[in-house]
Amino acid sequence: MSLFITGTDTGVGKTVLTAGLAALLKSRDEPFCVFKPIQTGCPDPAHPEDPEQVKQWVGDSVETFCSYCFPLPVAPYAADPERTIQPRKILQDFKALQAQHKTVLVEGAGGIRVPIANRFEMLDLARMLQLPVVVVARPNLGTINHTLLTVETLLRQRLEVKGVVISGWKPDDPDPSVPSLAETLENFLPVPLLGLLPVLPQQAGSFNAESVRSAFAALNLI
Repeated sequence: MSLFITGTDTGVGKTVLTAGLAALLKSRDEPFCVFKPIQTGCPDPAHPEDPEQVKQWVGDSVETFCSYCFPLPVAPYAADPERTIQPRKILQDFKALQAQHKTVLVEGAGGIRVPIANRFEMLDLARMLQLPVVVVARPNLGTINHTLLTVETLLRQRLEVKGVVISGWKPDDPDPSVPSLAETLENFLPVPLLGLLPVLPQQAGSFNAESVRSAFAALNLI
């Protein structure tokens, strides 16, 4: 099953989830690809940051593809003043990858309302690709509001939301909002809270460890 991975914000763990699912698929010898439609904040277009991070954690054998890459670390719409981004090209690239691979892991940029092109947001991209969506959130104060709003927005657009994953969970976090976070989300979310991913080792090849793969397998996403 192909998935669209979005987040409540930037830096919440979308690439972590993408890499973890990639490691799981790799261990099963299933044909898959990691697709980052748009990467910003990348000075070298030949090496988009997030796909390169996945390769570092999982292995260079992971096939990745990026349709657009921009050096400025801002929203795609702002990073592309010449308006070169064409949603139709992203769709064509996705269909080409889908024809070659059983699973395509699509990682969005930022949150679901991030602007991409004129009157076209990340939300429109998810809808265009017609994929089930997974929402990644961070475990700290403010997450409940951001998560509920993100899921509500997706559901209003009649997108299938597989659930929410909290990434970077620290049971001993001094933040007083953390202990009650999971229970609160489970009571207010209209979709499943799929799991709490702990802080994971992020060295070369570290996502291939059995203990790490087990954490992602427990999410039951693929």
